[in-house]
Amino acid sequence: MVVIMLKKILSLIAVSAVLSACVIPAVSADTDSLYFETFDMTETRADKETGVVKEIEVPDGDYTVTVTTGGKTETKANIYINGGERVRAYKLEAGQFQDNEQPVVPRDGKIIVQVIGENPNVTEIEVKQLAGRTQKRERPTLYIAGDSTAQTYDYTKVYPQTGWGQVFADCFTDDVIIENRSMGGRSSKSYNNDGRLDRILTEMHPGDYVFIQFGINDGAENKPERYISVEDYKSLITEKYMGEVTKRGGTPVLMTATAASWWDEENNKFSESRQDYADPTREIAKETGCMFIDVNRIMTDAWNAMDKNEVLSGYFICEPLESKAYPAGTDDHTHLKAKGAKAVAALIAEDIKKNVQKLSQYVKGKEVFTDISGHWGEEYIKNLADKRLIDGVGDSRFSPDGDVTRAEFLKMAMDAADITGHAYRDDECLDAENDDWYCYYLQSALDKGLLPKEMVRSSGIEKVTKVLAEATEDKEAVTTEVFIYKDATVGHDSFVTAISPKFNGDAAITREEMAAILTEIALSPVGAVTMAPDFTDYNNISDYYQTSVNACVKAGLLSGMGDGTFAPKDTLTRAQAAVVINKLADWQK
Repeated sequence: MVVIMLKKILSLIAVSAVLSACVIPAVSADTDSLYFETFDMTETRADKETGVVKEIEVPDGDYTVTVTTGGKTETKANIYINGGERVRAYKLEAGQFQDNEQPVVPRDGKIIVQVIGENPNVTEIEVKQLAGRTQKRERPTLYIAGDSTAQTYDYTKVYPQTGWGQVFADCFTDDVIIENRSMGGRSSKSYNNDGRLDRILTEMHPGDYVFIQFGINDGAENKPERYISVEDYKSLITEKYMGEVTKRGGTPVLMTATAASWWDEENNKFSESRQDYADPTREIAKETGCMFIDVNRIMTDAWNAMDKNEVLSGYFICEPLESKAYPAGTDDHTHLKAKGAKAVAALIAEDIKKNVQKLSQYVKGKEVFTDISGHWGEEYIKNLADKRLIDGVGDSRFSPDGDVTRAEFLKMAMDAADITGHAYRDDECLDAENDDWYCYYLQSALDKGLLPKEMVRSSGIEKVTKVLAEATEDKEAVTTEVFIYKDATVGHDSFVTAISPKFNGDAAITREEMAAILTEIALSPVGAVTMAPDFTDYNNISDYYQTSVNACVKAGLLSGMGDGTFAPKDTLTRAQAAVVINKLADWQK
């Protein structure tokens, strides 16, 4: 008991320190009247089948429940609250204690805590009611409760998988806050049982919005932790998701699941998908009048107005080495890459203007750059912005006369040519690190041999076979071909030093280097091009870049400056890059 009391004193000190640094919202009741109780469980014996169960009647409100486990013997525990698994099975060594704090919304006026396991060692359960939030925030928060199609991903682990919720903030002004709480593998049932919905409910303020999107995992009958019948789905969504959000002064926004890219060969179009839970979701919206975005139908209609391959390029369909998690490649028609995620987020944001009108004031319109009016490159820049092939530099500026870096031009050119990035590989991406934003483009460019060896000071480029999966008794090895950029050497006689290739992605790119990358991406293999453009400074072009300049001019991808020069050693400006990328995008068609 001394250990427990000491832990509680330290906990209260920590809480006081945090609260003193926060702005406390107005509350709906006197904080002295809030429910708070600690239950000593040291004498409670665990039942072999049900473990330790504590049923607590509480007033309506939001709570945190802290379950403390540990003791003189080894602890093996698993914690459930209101029937949902909150803390998966874990172990503690003898003498160790662990506080497991969970947000909780009571069910039927009760909080039921159950701790099971070979030796749950429950020492204490603390139930604390949270102060109500009655004031709106200065900026409304938009919570997203959904599954893997909306989830935010860590590219260092799963590049290039991207959820639409991950890029949703790009569609809004800074006057709202986007909180993406989506999690892969969740259905409406498991998301609730995990306590993820309770965490949103215990944080949200009046005036906030909760976007609710499930239906992909809900019908998984082979996974009971996910499966929920249509009837129970409708009840759970209506009563808890929508009901509890509304009770707290928030606005629920109901959504159908994202559409899969199911191509109907017979009818030459994308077919409807996910209708088993999409239709019930539509019924809920019709019956309740809840704010509603029919994402499934919006996507299907949009896809059928687009080129098939353009649509598929936005899904998580990966070539070898593209995916960090699946290096041999994927054929995933459910999940998305950044391109598809941005398209879906934009479709949802556009529909918000019609169906969640109070939020329409926060939705960004078409990108408008304030510093290109009257500039000679204005139309080229606008055209690329509409195609999402270029970005500004912040504060609604494009900086048309600013320099373009090597990495920026590589990204622009690869995007325009629809060349995918590859997952970063340690020691195989020259001087780039995994936290460099362009590493995925550079890795792919190296694998495909898209960089001239002179540009990265390499002595040569060699094609090699890379093993992605070793052969087994049942399957052949999975391999792919990549290019290797060799070290260069300096020195002579007995003193020779190897120099590793280097990209220098943040360095400004010259116009002749731009021509070399453009050639590799769009025109390779070039062969001999004897035509010499009529540039007055042609002899200033480096010998090893002359073929690239010749080929690009002949193909109509490049032209010189207005004064008859090419200015090969000048750095490329952002406006000049816009012209070139426009031509490249048209060339690819």
